Amino acid sequence: MPDIDRTVDIKVNADRGMVTAEIPLAGHASEHWRELFGKLAGHGMQGSRAEAEEREDRTWVIVWLSPTRLDLHPEPELDAASALISQVNAAEQEWQSGAAQIEAAVRSWWARQQGERPARRSP
Repeated sequence: MPDIDRTVDIKVNADRGMVTAEIPLAGHASEHWRELFGKLAGHGMQGSRAEAEEREDRTWVIVWLSPTRLDLHPEPELDAASALISQVNAAEQEWQSGAAQIEAAVRSWWARQQGERPARRSP
C-alpha cells in the first residue's frame, strides 16, 4: 500500500482556472486501491476534488484547488488528501487480510472435498 513519498518533490500546476497539487506516492497503487480512493474522495473531499492517477513511474494523487475561493489556504484540502491516503491504506490492508482468510478457507474446504472422494470402481 503506497504512502506519500516525501523524497520526491510535489508538482504544482496552474491551468484553466484551477491549481493542481500532484502528490507523489511511493510506488504503484493497485487498481483496487485507486478505485477505493476515488470513491472515498468523492465523499470526503469537501470543496475540492482529488483522484489517484497511475503513471509510468508511480501513482500520483492529484488535488484540484480553486484559486477563486475566498480562503486561499489549501492546507485543509491537502491534509484531507493525506488523511484519505491513510484511510485507503487501512481499508486496503483490511480487504487484503479478509481476502487471505477467505482464500485459506476455500483451500481448506477444497482439501476436505478431495479427501472425501468416493473410491473409484474397478471395471
